[in-house]
Order: sequence, then C-alpha cells, then structure tokens
Amino acid sequence: MASIGFLGCGKIGKAMVRHLQAHSKHVIAFVHDPLFINDCGLEAPVVAHWDADVCTADLVVECATADVLTRNFENYCRRSDLLVFSVTAFSDEDFAQQAWALCKTHDTRLYLPHGAILGLDGIFDARGILTSVSIETVKSPASLGRQDAQRTVVYAGDTRQACKLYPRNVNVHAEVALAGLGFDKTRSTIISDPAVSTNAHTISVEGDGISFRLEISSFSTGGVTGSYTPVSACGSLDRILGGGMPYQFV
Repeated sequence: MASIGFLGCGKIGKAMVRHLQAHSKHVIAFVHDPLFINDCGLEAPVVAHWDADVCTADLVVECATADVLTRNFENYCRRSDLLVFSVTAFSDEDFAQQAWALCKTHDTRLYLPHGAILGLDGIFDARGILTSVSIETVKSPASLGRQDAQRTVVYAGDTRQACKLYPRNVNVHAEVALAGLGFDKTRSTIISDPAVSTNAHTISVEGDGISFRLEISSFSTGGVTGSYTPVSACGSLDRILGGGMPYQFV
C-alpha cells in the first residue's frame, strides 16, 4: 500500500482521486492546492503552500502548471517519486538538467504520463533512427485563450518555443519532444479553430526505414483538457502503483 500526494488537483487530479477512492487501497496523503474545492469527500489534509510536515508521500502527482512544478520540484523530489503532467516545464534546459540531477542525487523517480496522446513508446524506441518528428494540435480559440473568428495557425516552429508560448496547451508536444528528437528538432503547429469542440493532435514521424502517423481526438471538457486525458492519467497511475490489468504491454 502506497501513499499518494497531489500537487495541484483540478479536473485531472480529481479524476485520479476518485479513481483511487473507488478502486484502490492506496492512501491519499495530502493535496497541495490553494484553489482546491473538496467536492469528492476527501479526508486528507489540504494545504495552500508546501509544508514539510504534511507534504510527504511515496508518490506525488503534479497536475498544476509548469510554474508551480518548477517552484516546488526540489522540495518534493528529495523524498518522493513524482508523476508529472506539466511536461512543458522541461523545455527550460536549466530546469530539466537540475531535475534529472536532483532525482539522481536523491534516488527518486520521475514518471512522465502519455497524457492525451498515444505512440510515445514507438517514438522512444525509434529515437536513434528518427529524421523528422512533428505534431499538430487543433483546439478551440477558448482553449487557447483567444477569440479567433476563423481557423488560424497561431504558431508554427520548434517545440521549445511552443512550450514557452503555450505552456498549458502543449504538454503533449513536450512529451513527443522528450521521447524523440528533443525540443529544438521537433516541429510544432498550433491551430485555433472556432468550428471544433475537440482537442485534436496529429503526430507525424519519419526515420530510417519507418514512417507513421497518429491522429488522436477527444472532446474538450472545458479549459485545456480533453476527455481522454483523465482516463489515461488514471491508467498511468495504476501502472506506477502496480494495479490495473494482471498483464502489461511493454
């Protein structure tokens, strides 16, 4: 039985809280979120700021923002493994190097979920022979904090800059970059389309003797999150904790 804490607990976090409450014997140790609304019958302590006496767990799940992650990373990685959803934080090379070093020093693990997309295992396995990786995301203007009246390409370029400009909208781009060619060699396109009610991602991969294309679409739940993300988040949590199916896809 493991203890799980939450750094940030909005839609994705609450989906995992309810999943643990319904299907698990693991203990929810705390929630670190100043805006948390307890509408899920949670009995664990809730804190607005990091507290060394309260914020301790075997696994800490971060589903806040990249800024919140970077401010709190060192406090948590000293004592806990982390499951991180704000993957755009690692587009900052200084933070990424610091994070890897801290985890190595404290012998803690950093888990990156596949989130809203599929195929990261295939990209990672082929990273040595890849020549081109690109990802295109199409979301509603509201999801991107815009008011476009027609379909508009709001960004096209390298993934590192996409993460800086849209840190809450392109975590999937950061995942693809980390799995494959890196933030500078992965190409990102972000499209604002008032005609859509989905979050859609198209990943195109080319390499020595390989070529594949993945298309994933899920209905928006409002804000930046699609309906598939909370489902996949619970699956990632199960795999880390050793629950779920009695077999694994590897």
